[in-house]
Amino acid sequence: MTKFNFEEETTREGTFSIQYEGTEPVFGRTGLAPFWIADMDIKTPEAITEAMKKRLDNGIFGYTIWKNPKFYGPVKQWWKSRFDVDLTDDMITYAPSVLYTVSEAIRLNSEKGDGVILTMPTYNAFLKVLKGNDRKVVSCPLIEEDDYAFDFEQFEALCREPENKVYVHCNPHNPTGRVWTKEELQKMKDICIQNDVFFVSDEIHMDFVRPKEDFVSMVELMEEDDPILVTTGLGKTFNLASLPHSYFITKNEPLKEKIVREFDHRYNVGTANSLVLAAIEAAYMECGDWVDELNDHLEGNFDYISDYIDEHLSEHLSFKKPDSTYLAWISFEKSGIPDAVMHKALVDIGEIAVSPGHMYDLSENGRFRMNVASSRKRIEEGMERIHRTIERLKEESKV
Repeated sequence: MTKFNFEEETTREGTFSIQYEGTEPVFGRTGLAPFWIADMDIKTPEAITEAMKKRLDNGIFGYTIWKNPKFYGPVKQWWKSRFDVDLTDDMITYAPSVLYTVSEAIRLNSEKGDGVILTMPTYNAFLKVLKGNDRKVVSCPLIEEDDYAFDFEQFEALCREPENKVYVHCNPHNPTGRVWTKEELQKMKDICIQNDVFFVSDEIHMDFVRPKEDFVSMVELMEEDDPILVTTGLGKTFNLASLPHSYFITKNEPLKEKIVREFDHRYNVGTANSLVLAAIEAAYMECGDWVDELNDHLEGNFDYISDYIDEHLSEHLSFKKPDSTYLAWISFEKSGIPDAVMHKALVDIGEIAVSPGHMYDLSENGRFRMNVASSRKRIEEGMERIHRTIERLKEESKV
């Protein structure tokens, strides 16, 4: 018996949601059924909203200290209870956002023009961060087998190049949903250490690994002073993306001091968000059951998509259910429909916004990414729109 209702109809009306009201710059029009940007059409847990309301009742929101037991304690409790990882206070640092931390790790461990290694496909914001920091994108494509495999041979060759200074890792992987094993992560780490390549791991989707016991964080492989940093936060898990925050974990004290000095003195963004601190305590102390049931709901949505494709669209679409995230990475390669034609038709015919695969790559790749974090009713509607699009394209090709 479930305690939480993930089928509840929600509304973003009046909230200026990027998911709903921000489609025009990407898709050329508004009014599309949105399944693109990675936030959820699922309400934040009541325990968190109540904690933030209680903090609001105080009525004063001045500068706030994050170095306190109500920040450290919940973070340590969550990592221990969910992943059996022991953290200490000195390993954990509050930061303005995950991408801020990734950007600083890159900037502090490389120079303009240096190479930063990314697996391809990759989280599209990494590409933006590298461009903004005048770093070179160094592509290490994943190998497509039954699942996406890491190309260790090419990775090692790239790490040996002296101009490649940083590797930005996504764990679990966005957009494919790949969950990395401990053996794979250890091999990645060893290659980076041997070649003096800094390792930064974005683990923002860590709570969506199913089952949770399969998640292995780079934190587990860290040793004292390792050139490794892990960054994460509540934004994805608890649908709090509009409340910027994150925290990072490292055993490299000089690196931690450098980053803290940057956001305290260079940018003056070191003050914690008081509502976020309330949210962290409530989320990590009270919401484990909510996350477990949410993952069951997401698994059901993925099952529905897989079954729908098998029944109606197997000649045109390929889909392997991911072991993590709430993002379906769907291939239309076997349809023979060109990238540009498919993506335009999804907008014009299906009136649906799914993320074009080329956003996560350096070239066209015959894929789109679909957000499944919503009610089953919305997923059914989304698949019908995709079906309608492909049926129309098939009809037109016969004319």
